[in-house]
Amino acid sequence: MSDSEDFSGSEDGKFKFKPTLDLNELPSEVIKRVKALKNLQFSNIKHEVDYYNEVHKLDLKYKKLYDENNEKRKQIYLGGYEPSDVECEWKESDAADDVIDKLEKLEVDDENLKAGNVKGIPNFWLTVFQNANEALLSGSLEQIDEPIVKHMEDITITLPEKNTGFTLNFHFAPNEFFTNTVLTKEYELKSDFDPEDPLDFDGPEMFRSKGCKIEWKSGKNTTVKVIKQKVKQKGKGKGGPKFVTKEEKRETFFNFFKPPKIPEDPKEEVDDEKQAQISEDFDIGFSIKEKIIPRAVLYFTGDALEDDDDDDFEDESDDGEIDEDDE
Repeated sequence: MSDSEDFSGSEDGKFKFKPTLDLNELPSEVIKRVKALKNLQFSNIKHEVDYYNEVHKLDLKYKKLYDENNEKRKQIYLGGYEPSDVECEWKESDAADDVIDKLEKLEVDDENLKAGNVKGIPNFWLTVFQNANEALLSGSLEQIDEPIVKHMEDITITLPEKNTGFTLNFHFAPNEFFTNTVLTKEYELKSDFDPEDPLDFDGPEMFRSKGCKIEWKSGKNTTVKVIKQKVKQKGKGKGGPKFVTKEEKRETFFNFFKPPKIPEDPKEEVDDEKQAQISEDFDIGFSIKEKIIPRAVLYFTGDALEDDDDDDFEDESDDGEIDEDDE
């Protein structure tokens, strides 16, 4: 076949993939072989389910080690533990000067801190969230949230024995905004294949999330905006003007703890707007678990964001490369 021959059945001679294949068009013996391949595929999916269950066992094993280091991390940034000179030794990369510059530029408002009476690492989680806000939190952290996040002392993960989900635990010091000491966000996972469509399995996936009730103190709820409106009075009544108040939902990170409700029936349709909200909620939860918690210090310094930018740049460069042989 020459290069100029049309091997696809199209007029322009370019190869075109068929989006679907009608098995009925194939000979019966070929259809039987395709079914045999599907049985092999199903067998691999069973292996894949077992694989992810084994991975979860490793997660549980290493979580204990991570938790030990993360507890020590908390003691350092809260000022409960002063690391030794040996523990503070770190061989910096060529970008060390840039990191030091960033740390020196961090805003310090408290006069005691400016005077050198610094305890731990001030505003650790607030800085982490500010730096990760656009990339990992979908911009959900608002200015009104920052005084609250200053009181956040830690974020921990709870994993069940079976790979059915995870819970994020946000620990807070006593504060003037709410009485909770811990806010929780639970995510449920489907970690097995669907018997009705087993070949669709593509690893564990989130399918539902559950928040918690925030016990807001009077006048401190950031999730609602109280609007005072003047009421038009009919007739010539006595007395001064009358007002009514109403509440409107306000954009805030703390809406994260009241996620959109997902229908119990998986076949029930969800409109595009709600699906986008669900997807965003899942993305934020996944990012906190897999990126922010394990790499908090790198989001504090901004190093993690630079790594993400470098990865994006490399991807774009790869897409734009031209093979000289094709010219």
